Amino acid sequence: MAKRRATIVLLAASVVLLASFAAFGQDFDGCPPEGKGGDSALNRLKNRVQVRSTFEAMEFEELAELPIPNGIGKKHRSEWPAAILKTVGTQENRAVQVVGYLLKVKLEGPEGTNCGSNVQRDRDFHLWLANSADDDRSDSVVVEISPRFRAQHSSWSLTNLNRLVKQRAQLRISGWLMLDQEHPEQLGKTRVTLWEIHPIMKIEVWSSGRWRELQ
Repeated sequence: MAKRRATIVLLAASVVLLASFAAFGQDFDGCPPEGKGGDSALNRLKNRVQVRSTFEAMEFEELAELPIPNGIGKKHRSEWPAAILKTVGTQENRAVQVVGYLLKVKLEGPEGTNCGSNVQRDRDFHLWLANSADDDRSDSVVVEISPRFRAQHSSWSLTNLNRLVKQRAQLRISGWLMLDQEHPEQLGKTRVTLWEIHPIMKIEVWSSGRWRELQ
């Protein structure tokens, strides 16, 4: 009986471990999900690869006005109070979709999330999403394409994304909610909130009366 119970416990632990791998992925170009440097817990969220089949529709204003916890500054999550971790974690378990317009697209530099790689394939695409194509970046929400997802979508190129900016195309962005506490100095300047959609899982363009996925 004891041996059987131990086997059941081992199997349960294996299922949890496999679920963790499915959510956060494995190495990408030699870089583990926790990255190398910075906040390892935040890096794991940025490097998530789990895909949801459905997304929760969210108004742009709702995303822009999500509350930001007081007192966290740029602290690593290992230093956050348990209550804040729980509150933020509940939000970060939401896969959402938001409609808006791209104001700007940028290839990020080397980051600890991606193990400091200088190779373009290993770096994030930083996108500014606004409620209107005429808005300023100070009113925008940052949404990001991670290397792990970009590798699965050949059309998610800087050329195509910049074309959507110039076309003032209406987009529907779907992905994981995430609070990036590392950029409070950007608030009111190049973003309206520290909440992001990161990583992006799906990009759709409104065309001829319907949403068309950018593959």
